[in-house]
Amino acid sequence: MAVSITVYGGAGVIGGNKILVEADDTTISLDFGINYARWSQYFEEYLKPRTGRGLADLFEIGLLPSLRGIYRSELEPSWDDVWSRLSSKIRDVRLDAVLLSHAHLDHSGHISFLNPDVPIVCSPITAFLVKAIQDSSRGDFEKEVCYAIPREEQERLLVPCDWRRYASLQRQFCFPAPPSLSLEAQAFWRKPIGARKLNYKQPKAITRIGNLKVRCFPVDHSIYGTTAFAVETSKGWIVYTGDLRLHGKMGYMTREFANEAAKLKPIVLLCEGTNIGEEGNAVTEEEVLQNAFQKVKEAGGKLVIADFGPRNLERLLTFREIAAECGRKLAVLPKDAYLLQSLHLVMPEVPEPIADDILVVYQEVKKAVNWERALLARYAKQNRTVSPEDIRRHEGDYILCLSFWDINELIDIKPGRGGMYIYSSSEAFNEEQRIDMRRLRQWIDHFGLLPVGVPDVETGKVAEAERGLHSSGHASASELLEIIETINPRIVIPIHTEAPELFADKLSAQRQVIIPEVGVSIEVPP
Repeated sequence: MAVSITVYGGAGVIGGNKILVEADDTTISLDFGINYARWSQYFEEYLKPRTGRGLADLFEIGLLPSLRGIYRSELEPSWDDVWSRLSSKIRDVRLDAVLLSHAHLDHSGHISFLNPDVPIVCSPITAFLVKAIQDSSRGDFEKEVCYAIPREEQERLLVPCDWRRYASLQRQFCFPAPPSLSLEAQAFWRKPIGARKLNYKQPKAITRIGNLKVRCFPVDHSIYGTTAFAVETSKGWIVYTGDLRLHGKMGYMTREFANEAAKLKPIVLLCEGTNIGEEGNAVTEEEVLQNAFQKVKEAGGKLVIADFGPRNLERLLTFREIAAECGRKLAVLPKDAYLLQSLHLVMPEVPEPIADDILVVYQEVKKAVNWERALLARYAKQNRTVSPEDIRRHEGDYILCLSFWDINELIDIKPGRGGMYIYSSSEAFNEEQRIDMRRLRQWIDHFGLLPVGVPDVETGKVAEAERGLHSSGHASASELLEIIETINPRIVIPIHTEAPELFADKLSAQRQVIIPEVGVSIEVPP
């Protein structure tokens, strides 16, 4: 039977993976994420797709593929033929499942628009992170990955249905092994946020989707729970890396995946290539720990602020280790505490913040929403919260986890001059990010803090003397080549990269490289 692969997202761009595999009367999507490169050409923080117009804005801009039959029907308003907004040919498709590699929104976010009946296959860790991220986010219909809020038509707008009569609809999550969830974990999975009830679905085990056998492999990335997949078709195995690396603390898992995938003798490898053009050795998470530890020691009795990517809990735990070594507390935001306590339910080695002597929750100066009020009340009862005044009075006792988006909290903290701002995140790759760095440096200068690792506002690069405070979540070029050579596929399809042509330059002549085009099917040979 014919086996085809069609890349609707992730071709010639980093992120936004939407890869349709059609084989043996079964159709699956490898991830279904937000293409932020295209999204940011039209939208920004205060200009977003209009919730009240359903699929219209996303179809107009070309952010969703023209696949009829896979989306939530209530997002197609009766007064607007949203399908007429698409510039590409419409195909009728039945989607049997999404294989979700991890919880980053550039891989998961547009699941929000899929029919809630479409199963989501992922690791338990990813499922719990997906729920915790949605629970703790502001209402945003691009983040309804775990459960969908039903909508109805009112005065030519789509609005959420009455919460008293309509529950949220949880998607069917499927794990690669029978779920063994504690009573606490089951309670979290069933728990709604706010007054609207949740029609939950118990996770179940799955090893086949339709006529396809599926295997899942844990790999190392900058978010816990990341998974690579292999799908057995009548033409042979198709392997999908998702995002991965070898230089993280759990790089051994990526090597185990490569070795196991090699045993399948795959015909196709869909391989991420974020850093295919980056030469040299990648900074490891252990190096980040050592370098940041030295900087914190240099801060003496001054406040240290640690800025790193959202949901990078591995980096958060790196700074927790540093705080413990330096006799400080690590103050985290409520949303970070919520992610940690949710993750602890399926990953016991991650500390439960309320039971950890090093972690405390910082009380932001704002009106707390319902989940925050409950969390803060619980932690305050155990004397596990700190206020801006607490940090001001005892600066040297804390490492405070803030990011650029939380920087105005410093107005209330009023840190003493000479404190340290450690930027432990990626460089500024585009003009918009460099503008953010210019604003960040204004705040740092205003409060007389010492910037460490903050990218230059002109080049977006970190000064050579301040490198080593961030470890990429993606494999370096040499790591990618090692992974590919180990797996030894006949065909490599580069995805999640801006330089797919480099794969052909770097791989041996015995391996065919097919550079995908958006919406163009690739037929898998016998």
